[in-house]
Amino acid sequence: MENILKKSNIFVLEDDPDISKFLNIFLSDYFNKVIVKTDNRFNYSDLDNADIFLLDVEIPFDSGYEVCKRIKMVYPNKPVVFLTAHSQLDDKIKGLELGDDFIPKPFEPLELIARLKNLLKDKYGDLVYLDGIIVDKRAHLIVDSVTGNRIPLSETENKIFFYLFDNMNISLSREQIINHVWGVEGRSRQENSLNVYINSVRNKVDIKGKLIQTIYGYGYKLTDQKE
Repeated sequence: MENILKKSNIFVLEDDPDISKFLNIFLSDYFNKVIVKTDNRFNYSDLDNADIFLLDVEIPFDSGYEVCKRIKMVYPNKPVVFLTAHSQLDDKIKGLELGDDFIPKPFEPLELIARLKNLLKDKYGDLVYLDGIIVDKRAHLIVDSVTGNRIPLSETENKIFFYLFDNMNISLSREQIINHVWGVEGRSRQENSLNVYINSVRNKVDIKGKLIQTIYGYGYKLTDQKE
């Protein structure tokens, strides 16, 4: 996914005014959105839409390590990179234990981009972002885009969702869905069951009601609504 950076938002915590200004300008050429803070006086809701975090260790009123711990408690699957002048072995080990990568200052900007890109590919390379959810195509699972938590689906719910997903923006008849999930022999007795399962899938992955559209008198369609 060569454009994975342009689809991603990065949160930067850096107290040095020159470096923070540089990172804001430089990263904006690569990322969809860059949020830069210079100390720990920010709302943690600012982190909800970030896909990756770049943290200095020495920041006013706190440390990057402590911020990382709080990030990982809420968003355990989102990558955290330390960018710091602390380059001793103990610092590197601590940074790698808490986060996902450790880059000492001074740093090469293009190397930073390459590392961030690799981390995003590792974490999100098989992922598709829809409205409120992230779909892992390879693992056939769905994640809440805010919390990073997996959304549990039953086997039947999973079959229905991924049949719609694999046919994104295509209207599927009720008959097609029933045949796919239960087979031709289940067509007559699963008409009502399909309604129940569609509603259950919507309640779990489509709270806003934007993704799964009802095609009245025909069937259903999953649309590629983006957040």
